[in-house]
Amino acid sequence: PFFVGISANGLAVGLILWLHRSPSYLLMGMSISCMMLSILSWWRDLIREGDMGFYTRFVIKSFRDGVALFILSEVMFFFTFFWTFFHNALSPSCELGMRWPPPGIRTPNPSSTSLFETGLLISSGLFVTQAHKSMRLKDYDVGPFIGLVVTIVCGTVFFLVQLREYYWNSYTIADSVYGSVFYLLTGFHGMHVVVGTIWLMVSLVRLWRGEFSSQRHFGFEACIWYWHFVDVVWVALWCLVYVWFGGWLYMWWFKMWDGDVYTFKYPDAKPS
Repeated sequence: PFFVGISANGLAVGLILWLHRSPSYLLMGMSISCMMLSILSWWRDLIREGDMGFYTRFVIKSFRDGVALFILSEVMFFFTFFWTFFHNALSPSCELGMRWPPPGIRTPNPSSTSLFETGLLISSGLFVTQAHKSMRLKDYDVGPFIGLVVTIVCGTVFFLVQLREYYWNSYTIADSVYGSVFYLLTGFHGMHVVVGTIWLMVSLVRLWRGEFSSQRHFGFEACIWYWHFVDVVWVALWCLVYVWFGGWLYMWWFKMWDGDVYTFKYPDAKPS
């Protein structure tokens, strides 16, 4: 914990120096190296202590509570960005032309790349759930391996497709508040997908080494919790950012009512 605290402080100072255009690459490199070494050593000790049977039910319960609070903190993290997005989308200021999306922003089509990404994450959630179910049924040979491998492939493909989407987007993070919030939301979600994919890879290696059983696999179960959180956040992000506030839902509604979105037309209605 001491080295983690020191390296975290070094990373914070290095980030501030980088924002002020006077970066210290030595400080950043040493802080990142110390952080990664401390984290890997810490997790290695956790796995070893678990294999040696040092963890009681009370300790496992504390792990469950810790993971639940960690995911709750991640929920609040994304809540702040969604709040920013809603604040600007529901009441766009005059600097945005009183319109949302702002003028000049060509939003991505929600039925194209993002829909494919949504299908990938939903499918990965189903496969990882099936892997967990197989493990609880004491199937350690086929079900969990297939489910984890397919989920890892889905997470990797999702990240690559998201990079491709970033490359072909017509706006950057500096284009209006829409670009800023869009890339913050999708970018941080992409980072969580990378972390979740790495966690799944570690779980796959531990499964291959025989470190999980039907009654003792909390490390894998916590990974599934985290991955389902990533799935839910993306579904909410796709529905709100891409479909609704991306302007495509309004365009569909506009075309459906022939431009008159405030008055319903009934051909057979007669004046009273």
